[in-house]
Amino acid sequence: MRGVGTWSRCIALMLLLVTATVAGCRIAEAEPVVPADGYGFSVGASQIWMSAEDADRELDAAALTNARWLRVHVDWHAVEKVKGEYDWGYVDHWIDGARARGMRVLGLITNTPDWAKAPGTALYAPPTDAADYAGFAAAVVKRYRDRVTDWELWNEPNLPRFLGFAESRAAVYVGLLKAAYPAIKAVQPNSTVISAGLSPAVGVDGPANFLNDMYVNGAKGYFDAVAMHPYVFPAGLAADPDNAWSDLARAHDVMTLNGDGDKKVWMTEFGAPTSDPAAEGVSQQEQAKQILDVLAGLAAAGWAGPAFIYSIRDVDTANRGNREDNFGALLTTDFQPKFTAGVLAR
Repeated sequence: MRGVGTWSRCIALMLLLVTATVAGCRIAEAEPVVPADGYGFSVGASQIWMSAEDADRELDAAALTNARWLRVHVDWHAVEKVKGEYDWGYVDHWIDGARARGMRVLGLITNTPDWAKAPGTALYAPPTDAADYAGFAAAVVKRYRDRVTDWELWNEPNLPRFLGFAESRAAVYVGLLKAAYPAIKAVQPNSTVISAGLSPAVGVDGPANFLNDMYVNGAKGYFDAVAMHPYVFPAGLAADPDNAWSDLARAHDVMTLNGDGDKKVWMTEFGAPTSDPAAEGVSQQEQAKQILDVLAGLAAAGWAGPAFIYSIRDVDTANRGNREDNFGALLTTDFQPKFTAGVLAR
C-alpha cells in the first residue's frame, strides 16, 4: 500500500486549500455541519477495474477530509464469475485501504453473474434463484466479518434498469431481502443490514411509494435500516427535483406507519456532477454547496444515519457532456483537487 506520510499529507492539504481559494472563496470557514453518524464516500463500479495505485490515491484524498466511511462495491458478477470460485482481490484492497486510513466500510452487495441469471439479461437483472444471491452474501460476510459489519443489499431497485426491468420490482427485490437477510445474520448476528438505496423518482417509482410496496410485499423484519439517494442537482435542495429531498421524510413516515420509525435512513449516495449545464451539471462551487446543504439538512433529522458522497474522482473530466463521468467531489480524472476538496479538508 502506497500510503501518505505526515509531510506529504501536509503538502497535499495545502494544495487543496490553495486550489479552493483560487477557484473562489471557501464556502465556509467553519467545519461543515454533518449528520451525527458522519459522512463518507461512495466510489461505484470503477472500484472493480481501477489500478491499486489509483485506488490508493483516491483513498488518500478521502483521508484528507473528515470522512468516517467508505462504501465498497462488492460486485457479485466480478467476484464469482464461476459458481463457487471467488476472486476477492479488488475488494480486499479497498476494504483494507479504507480501514488503514481510519474509515469504516459499508459493503454494497449487488449485480448478478451470468451463471445466476436468465440468459441474455442485463448485468443488473435479478438472479433466477434468490438463494444464489443469499449464498454469495453469506460468503462475503464470512470473509469480511472481522472487518465489516454493515451491508447494503442491491442498488436502486426502484429504477427499472437496476433490477433488469423485472416485473413487480418491489416484490422481486423483497425476495432478495428475504433470502439474504437471514443468511447474513446467521454468519454475523451483530451486523447492520440495509435495504438498497432508492433513487429520486416520481410516481410509482418514487422512493416512498416503492418502500411502501416493499412493506406490502413483506419486507418488514428483513432490514435494519433503509437507504436513500438524495441527489438534488441541478437546482439544489430547495428546488427538490424529483422529490429528492422531500421523499426522505415521506419514506421515514412510511417506516413509522409500519412500526419501523426507530430505524435510521442511510444516504448511501448523493452529490452533483460538474458536467456541462446541458448535461445537468453545476459549477464546482455549486457542487460543494449542494453537498454541504444536504449534509446540514441531514444533521437536523434525528432519523438520519451516515451519508455517502458520490464520488471521490471524476471518471473522465474532459467528457463534460456526460454527467456520469463528472461526479467526483474531490478530484479530477488526473488527480487535480476540486473545490469541494478544499471545503471538506481537515
